Amino acid sequence: MTSTLKNEITSAFTTVGLTSLPAPLVTKLTGLSTSLRLTPRQLAEAWEAHSLTRNVDVLDDVTFGGYQSALAKEAESKGLIASSSVDSKRNVVVMQSSGLGKRTAPHSSVTPSPMAKRGAQTPQSASGATAPADRSGLSAVDNLTTPSGKVPISPGMKHPGVASANQITPTAKSAPKYQDRTGTGSLVTSYNPNSLPTAVEVNAQNADNATTQKTCTIQYHPSSTHPQPPTKSTPFRHMFTPLATRAKALESRILTMSDSICEKYNIKSEEEEMLKYEHVSAEVVDDNMACWTPVGIPKQGKVVCVGRICNEAHEGRLNRASIRLEGSRKDSSGSRIHLDLNSLVTNNDNNQSYSFFPGQIVAVEGINSSGRTMQASRLYEGVPPPVEKSTAKELIKYNYGPDGQNGMPLSIVSMCGPFTTKDNLEYDPLVDMVMKISEDQPDVVIMCGPFVDGRQPLVQGGEPTITDEDGNEKKVSYENLFQTKFAALLEEMYANDPDMKTQFVLVPSTEDMICESVYPQPPLVNQEVTSGVKKFNDEFGNLGLNYVEIAGRENIKTSERTKRVHCVSNPCTLKINELSVGVTSSDVLFHISSDETNANLPPGGRLTRIAQHLIQQRSYYPLFPAAKGACLDLSRSDEWEMPVQPDILIVPSKLTTFARKVLDTTVVVNPGELTKNTTGGTYAVIDVHPMKKEALEKGGDAEMEHGVQDRVRVDIKRI
Repeated sequence: MTSTLKNEITSAFTTVGLTSLPAPLVTKLTGLSTSLRLTPRQLAEAWEAHSLTRNVDVLDDVTFGGYQSALAKEAESKGLIASSSVDSKRNVVVMQSSGLGKRTAPHSSVTPSPMAKRGAQTPQSASGATAPADRSGLSAVDNLTTPSGKVPISPGMKHPGVASANQITPTAKSAPKYQDRTGTGSLVTSYNPNSLPTAVEVNAQNADNATTQKTCTIQYHPSSTHPQPPTKSTPFRHMFTPLATRAKALESRILTMSDSICEKYNIKSEEEEMLKYEHVSAEVVDDNMACWTPVGIPKQGKVVCVGRICNEAHEGRLNRASIRLEGSRKDSSGSRIHLDLNSLVTNNDNNQSYSFFPGQIVAVEGINSSGRTMQASRLYEGVPPPVEKSTAKELIKYNYGPDGQNGMPLSIVSMCGPFTTKDNLEYDPLVDMVMKISEDQPDVVIMCGPFVDGRQPLVQGGEPTITDEDGNEKKVSYENLFQTKFAALLEEMYANDPDMKTQFVLVPSTEDMICESVYPQPPLVNQEVTSGVKKFNDEFGNLGLNYVEIAGRENIKTSERTKRVHCVSNPCTLKINELSVGVTSSDVLFHISSDETNANLPPGGRLTRIAQHLIQQRSYYPLFPAAKGACLDLSRSDEWEMPVQPDILIVPSKLTTFARKVLDTTVVVNPGELTKNTTGGTYAVIDVHPMKKEALEKGGDAEMEHGVQDRVRVDIKRI
């Protein structure tokens, strides 16, 4: 029986990418299976989740300790083993939340004062508060009790890394309260910390320049396509896409990326190559070219096929044995072939790594002699969009001009919801962040939803309850909750400091209860529009954002007021001064990582490679089929394309927070989530220093790359 169990364990771990486990490790895993009463498949899924969150790719004697400790902790929390059987002194890794320090910000549960002054309505609005739709999808991952959104083991789960809500029940011991957190303001990770100071430090040393700094410009990138907010005459219609339209969108993407890849790598068709070798013998031609060939056409020599990566199994995680390449309908009649990657990973001359996920458009060079299986020898993983450039004059204007940064750093704070913990609707983390923003006064604050989280237990009932100034509990609509707890907080901040230059960028989420649940997602709107009928009681809209624009500036003409709050689409590519900034609130990193398979990646390079995929695929969401809950509308797929290679790419995720350089010129930032279950999370501070003035003055009218990777500092901190 032991031999059979060992074989089952070896087979199960092969499906998650571990093809050659040493015999001693298999013996240890057999002992774990017996003592913890876990099946081989559950052990493999647990390793998959552990390797994902710990960013480790190899199970050996070093990494086994952490894996074993994680299993034991989870088993103890579920009562499968007694606490005394867990070695608490060894490999204390994980299954408890990192605490973060006591809140010092004074805050009560009453409605903020600006709302009280104008007698805001807290009862349910005319639109009513409807029960939220079923958004289970990946929501159960929010119940994690591990730091940085780590994924615990989940026996019997359908998809690796995705747990169901009833499988993880936080206990009082494993879920500390927000007020009891420790390490407030501590640094989690940094980018360029030793070579560049923070913007706060520079502003303190140059107080005169800091006070003359002007409001920066924020707009959509001129090359981007983005969803427009709904109006009475043009409502935002979605999820009414015929099957033929979806197929056409997928076909268009394959053809567009195929053209880009062939142009980038100079891949020619056989006819085009033959014209070049018109006067050369056939033997020479056959030995020296690998021509583009439709998928599924058998050839004895080397060919290059371009297509979309698919999973042969149609469900479950992609692995080396199930990778198929699907060609376009136009060129290949939609044919699919199996990819044999053995030559690719064992070829010492190429020493190529690979990382595949469903929906990825790639070019594969190899031999397809049968028309059914291709022996891959080389891989082209996509083509990044053009690098952003500006003229030297524009850069001088933004970096040193009287209406620009005046030689001071541009400071961006980025954070992602949920903005309140799971045990209340007080929005304490948001209150603390607004106090911090009031103190540091960054140029831009990018907030990614959800602002009113549909996964929040107190929101899921359909009628969230808040406490007013008199201490009375009142049921309110989702819009009233946002207006009371979010917009009023910003209004109070600006009312106390009308000259504050900080601007806010609000990016919605598909988990938000106050906007359309579709991707790509239109911006938040300050009124609810349904079939051309307004449904709100307040003349300024149901979200209260217009009050934020007016606060402290009642005597200034509307045309002379600089905009304080920018509601943008999800995803979006923004121009902040000269910088191109890409943002999406969808957890695309986690979604891809749950379906991705790889080999030969450098240690710690998995998250970087996944982030690199977004740029190489020119898409904010290249995964197809999409993860449950992503709500993709394929008819609008052009609106999640990446028009340029962004200088800064902000991709909030449950995965480990990081800030890294990708593809030479892009800095990718995962700020994490502001709250983790019932305690605090993380946020990012991005300080972009000006370019060297001497170099800009010599540039004249020439276009220059922004070189942000060398002049940006990123600090990811605990709230």
